[in-house]
Amino acid sequence: MILLISGYRNKMNNMTIKNRTVLVQKDKTLSKITSNKLSIWWFFQWLKVAVDYQNKIINFERPKTTSDLSYNKKKNTIKQKIRIVAWKDINLKEIKSMKPILTMTDKEKFNYLNKMFLKYKHLFGDLTTRYIKNFKDLIDDKNYFTVQIPISKNRVDIDYEIEKLKTIHGIQRLKQKSKISFYRPVKHKDMKKMFEVFKLKELGKLKNEEIASKVKYNTGSYTKLGKTKKKKEFYVMRGKTEQIQKGGVRQVQNAYLSARRLLVNIAKGEFPKNSL
Repeated sequence: MILLISGYRNKMNNMTIKNRTVLVQKDKTLSKITSNKLSIWWFFQWLKVAVDYQNKIINFERPKTTSDLSYNKKKNTIKQKIRIVAWKDINLKEIKSMKPILTMTDKEKFNYLNKMFLKYKHLFGDLTTRYIKNFKDLIDDKNYFTVQIPISKNRVDIDYEIEKLKTIHGIQRLKQKSKISFYRPVKHKDMKKMFEVFKLKELGKLKNEEIASKVKYNTGSYTKLGKTKKKKEFYVMRGKTEQIQKGGVRQVQNAYLSARRLLVNIAKGEFPKNSL
């Protein structure tokens, strides 16, 4: 029996359940995805937005300080152009040819995301052990080394002898990473609200107060004398002039800002980073 080994680790090593998750494909090969499916879906959802917004300029206001008496909105605007320079392993032209995602129905969006996941899930995975039936199945890849394992061997002997062979032949373990890795874990609930806010803001039909209500932002709660109460529906923004603003509006503004920052970053190859 010939077995092609990749990233072989002794069973005594610390391994999480997530890292041990291995899928059996239709062709009887193994695959391991290091990111969960929903996170990968969110990646392709925002990548589609970035593709749709290619070459569009997004304006960000510089923070205004109290000492800046000559603050000029036009002069203090940061302009960022959406230019996708990353994701070379993904067919961006195919994604561009599809209907803009902000106008997709739920079914159309599901079909797009599922198609992208099935087509590109290997980019989010790690190498796995391969079963070789004959020599033509061997591949020339520095991430693999090839051994023949007698069927009669038990697991303990196999572990010991493979480690011995690696030492004798000077085979060093390579740090293999997925072709696509995320900047940080994806928070699905926050991502959902951020996308909904971005979509509604871009469509431009609703006010911030209406968007806050639609995406179910709330003003939170506070505790007084041991009792939990809802915060007031309105609150005061203090500055040079006091403004009364409905609860949830600031959350909408922050979510919209985060979404636009995320677009700039995913175009540069970082997801889900929402800071500049």
